[in-house]
Amino acid sequence: MSKNLTIDFYKVTVSEESNLSFNDILQKIITISIAQRSQEVRFQPVFLYEAKYGWEHTWEGEIVRLRMDNIPVKGNLAGTIEDFKLADDEGIGEQSAFIYHPATRILALQSNKHGVSPGNFAKYFELMIGSNTSIYLDPVLQLDAMQRFNKMNSVSKFHINIAALGNMSIFESSGLEEFANLTKVFQAPAINMELKVSRQKQSSLSVAKVRNAAESLLRISHQNSSQVKTVRISGSSDDNEHIFIDLLKDKMREYIKIQSSSKKRNIPYPERQIALRDAWKKRESEIFQMHEIC
Repeated sequence: MSKNLTIDFYKVTVSEESNLSFNDILQKIITISIAQRSQEVRFQPVFLYEAKYGWEHTWEGEIVRLRMDNIPVKGNLAGTIEDFKLADDEGIGEQSAFIYHPATRILALQSNKHGVSPGNFAKYFELMIGSNTSIYLDPVLQLDAMQRFNKMNSVSKFHINIAALGNMSIFESSGLEEFANLTKVFQAPAINMELKVSRQKQSSLSVAKVRNAAESLLRISHQNSSQVKTVRISGSSDDNEHIFIDLLKDKMREYIKIQSSSKKRNIPYPERQIALRDAWKKRESEIFQMHEIC
């Protein structure tokens, strides 16, 4: 069986109110018995199945979401179907493997549309640790895009396209009150907007404002990937070099092809673990260069 695994990279930030790092949080949770590791995250049980520190000074593990409702039926090629026979405390386990590197605070997470999303990954650990701890997963830009972003000292155009979000208040909690106000004033469930400077004037949009808004939209995008459709910036550097950044396309992501030797219908964790290690090694030097690690 051949399958492509998608691995996305995130920077993990734990709120200042907490005196724990994410490394500390993993160490603490893994000592708890697996029966006590389940949390209801947005109406679905999620639990850390395993995590181990060692390879390349990283944590490697797997987190599982249990689908307790909307369970598919079992069928065969003869055209018959029947329900899966599950006990009340059983569901369909959707697995997501990960690697976490404490020195850089970078997380490599298997993308699985039925598994644990980045937002639910962060929420699970918040619930497990309690104490008003907030955990954020910010998508990592590729090194080249990050360097271009940092070089940009004037902005000529800022284009965003956001489809209808289920909850527009996410703008307010992300420091994007201006967008929240627009949706309320015009009763618009979606935004497609291009802000740009006048051609006649050698001026710039507020670089700080654009940068903050872009970073916030990038954070929102990992929870609402199908709704946040466009975040693009055009501008120039000190030496008038034209710079264009498509923040969604320039996110750090790897696609790893797995040729499974197993006859099982799913890809076993050891094979997905190898794929994540492959993805990490492909990006390791780039990540270390960002963090000035030799």
